[in-house]
Amino acid sequence: MNTHELCCVGHITLDKVVTPKNTVHMPGGTSFYFSHAIKHFDDIDYTLVTALAESEMKTVEELRAEGIDVAVMPSKHTVYFENIYGENQDNRTQRVLAKADPFTVEYLENINSKIFHLGSLLADDLAGKGLVSIDSQGYLREVRDKDVFAVDWPEKKEVLKYVHFLKANEHEMEVLTGYTDAVNAGKVIYDWGV
Repeated sequence: MNTHELCCVGHITLDKVVTPKNTVHMPGGTSFYFSHAIKHFDDIDYTLVTALAESEMKTVEELRAEGIDVAVMPSKHTVYFENIYGENQDNRTQRVLAKADPFTVEYLENINSKIFHLGSLLADDLAGKGLVSIDSQGYLREVRDKDVFAVDWPEKKEVLKYVHFLKANEHEMEVLTGYTDAVNAGKVIYDWGV
């Protein structure tokens, strides 16, 4: 069984991006953009594990054509985000129009990697298999009737003790820790086990 250097586990999304001048449908999600960044490093043995509907397999075929190894867990739906931007691109309203099936431990049983970078899934499922890296973004979102709200992550202390690397922007850092400065936030996150 092959052990990869790096494995990203996350949903490729279908994104509807609405601006005052245009509406565009495009693939997205942490795993999609992460894969496009990693492909520029020829010497990294990388694989992507994603879940999406058959209707979005064209995106997977395009990734594979670019040399990215992709394993697909079948899903009834693809995660479908609607992102609406005003004139100020920093202000975004986000809604989830469809959700994909969650990843299962059984599907990931035969995936081996030194480092796992996770989207929104439980870190302890993979902690014993390699180093765990997560993007906090998906854990800090709550969908209510298709609308997306920023919320704290109730299980953060339980999950983060299994995490070796945590990605968070300034807003996410404040939601997670209550601190606006990186030094104090970093100390808190370190105390939680990251």
